[in-house]
Amino acid sequence: MEVYMARQPIFNIRNEVFAYELLYRTDENNFFDQSVTSDIATSLLLVNSYYTFGIEKLVGKSKAFINFDKNLITSEIPLLLDKDKVVVELLEDIIPDKSFIEKVKKLKEKGYVIAMDDYVEGYEYEVLVHLSDIVKVDFFGNTPIQIANIVKRWKPMGKLMLAEKVETQEIYEWAKKIGFDLFQGYYFSKPSMVKGKGVKDSAFQYIRIMEELSVMEPDYKKIAAVIEMDVNLTYKLLKLVNMNFTSSRKIASIQHALSMLGIKAFEKWISLAMVQSLAGNKPQELIKISMTRAKFMENIALNTKLKSKSNEMMLVGILSVIDALLEKPMDEILIELPLGKDVKKALSHEEGLYTEIYELVLRYEKGDFNQAHDCSEYLGIPCEDIPKYYYEAIEWAEQLYGFLSEDK
Repeated sequence: MEVYMARQPIFNIRNEVFAYELLYRTDENNFFDQSVTSDIATSLLLVNSYYTFGIEKLVGKSKAFINFDKNLITSEIPLLLDKDKVVVELLEDIIPDKSFIEKVKKLKEKGYVIAMDDYVEGYEYEVLVHLSDIVKVDFFGNTPIQIANIVKRWKPMGKLMLAEKVETQEIYEWAKKIGFDLFQGYYFSKPSMVKGKGVKDSAFQYIRIMEELSVMEPDYKKIAAVIEMDVNLTYKLLKLVNMNFTSSRKIASIQHALSMLGIKAFEKWISLAMVQSLAGNKPQELIKISMTRAKFMENIALNTKLKSKSNEMMLVGILSVIDALLEKPMDEILIELPLGKDVKKALSHEEGLYTEIYELVLRYEKGDFNQAHDCSEYLGIPCEDIPKYYYEAIEWAEQLYGFLSEDK
């Protein structure tokens, strides 16, 4: 049976990841006993995926926001999950009765954190809001005046206010100003216009290296020549080799260091180093998103006729957040970069060799599983394999991020 799960980050006021919302879907034609309702079947699959893949791999040290409908709450499914790792999210279309309210109170007594999903002004069942610790305010379903009124109403009662569907930097700044504590949406991938901010010189060095790594037989000499032009890169490479080898042999040159480390290990390190060098004071989650997309694209490419282009696929994923890092439109940035035409087409969402895989990754990441399924069918990839590629990409990105974060 297919089990899809994606995640969306939720940030705090300091641009740190507070939690991830886990998005899941199963095929309606399941193999459970027909006496088991579809929502219970879904919840069991959710629990299975929770334990099979490991909650730590999905959300690290953060919490997981998980949607539960009325039947799942009434059946006490959330009690199967760790109260210290899960936020129980109540769907907005629930019509509560006395039994349901008692089940929510029981969850509260057991120490579970409760969130009210997609709150809009005029919501009829305020008893559920009073029981909630977090109120997720729908920025599409409320006007700015209504949003401000909601904050004034519930924040003084000790509720954490979560701005949901925040799509631009401007809206994000406004939400902070009026008192929101948490933020969810794609504002971090939408650049705010700052004139005159261009690609740093060091970024060109990284991209030149990535281009060289994408050829069939990378040339150590060419890569070494680029590194030698940048003292920062030289220092980081030598430190990386020192961390990985205890040999007493002295490193004679950059080329020697590369040969000791190996192209594959260097390729993974240089990818994240590039994004991290550009990130500055941007949310560090952008780095993880970049690397997760890169590995996700590579995993997919390796299982298609484009497997020989997996390095280029990784480059698309790595550069997919560069507009947010540089706060400039992607089309302006691409003019400045020495990239192949198919890499540029993918990043511009134009039809090209790598675009379909990139679109599959973006759709899956946002929880748009139906369109992701269509993309996988078009590419000839068994849709049941996509979740595995995604989980592997998350794990790889988290490990690599942790490694490079120590290398500062």
